[in-house]
Amino acid sequence: MLRNVITALVLLSLHAGAATAGEIQVLAAVAVKDPLDRFAQAFTRATGHKVNIGYSLTGPIVADIKAGKPVDAIVLPDQGRVTLVAAGLLDRPVPVAASLAGVGIRAEAPTPDVSTLDAFKALLRSAPSIAYTDPKSGGAFGQYFARALVEIGMADEVAKKAVLVPGSHLIVVAVAKGDAAIGITFKSAIVTTPGLKFAGTLPHPLEDREPFTAGVLKNAKEPAIAEAFVASLSGPEAVKVWTELGFAPGPAAH
Repeated sequence: MLRNVITALVLLSLHAGAATAGEIQVLAAVAVKDPLDRFAQAFTRATGHKVNIGYSLTGPIVADIKAGKPVDAIVLPDQGRVTLVAAGLLDRPVPVAASLAGVGIRAEAPTPDVSTLDAFKALLRSAPSIAYTDPKSGGAFGQYFARALVEIGMADEVAKKAVLVPGSHLIVVAVAKGDAAIGITFKSAIVTTPGLKFAGTLPHPLEDREPFTAGVLKNAKEPAIAEAFVASLSGPEAVKVWTELGFAPGPAAH
């Protein structure tokens, strides 16, 4: 059980004298909110240690950490890992999961074909409105998709009917409310939103497998607890949670 795994990890990572409950501060991408909330609750139940998680986009999180915000651990897309490691702020990052990008639509709508690039481009042309993350907001996937639209020659056409939102979690809200006909975002966000369905992943060569990395900051105030929490995000029981919520487990989770 996940509870037993967490307990064992904490007993190994904390000295016997540190019996009092501690508290850690974690910053994480909005895209991993559902699984991380579940992991945090299980960790607290098993250990008594409180996990405070702040969710935002990659850019603002990295900026906060560089500015000296007290943080013990992070769970971020690879772009964040690269930046923090280069800045000498992140210690021994661990890949924990990956999310596949694709198309979300309302459950009652016909499922479009997105299996090929031509089919996907036809969908972009026919859709009256398309929600995706505003690349200016600092989200890694929003920036990726904006570049992809340029590469396939559809940036101007899509821009005319784009519903830009400041975070991936708001893409599914826009589609569910009817503010957008389709949403381009992570599969994990789509499959966990009532009233939506996943039409398919982005076709080759646009497919995007976004890895998420967890790690302890070098200036963490509670490094032992933070390391135990990060360790709880991998392993067989953790894989079940990631998979259930639409993620592919990372290399460290196998």
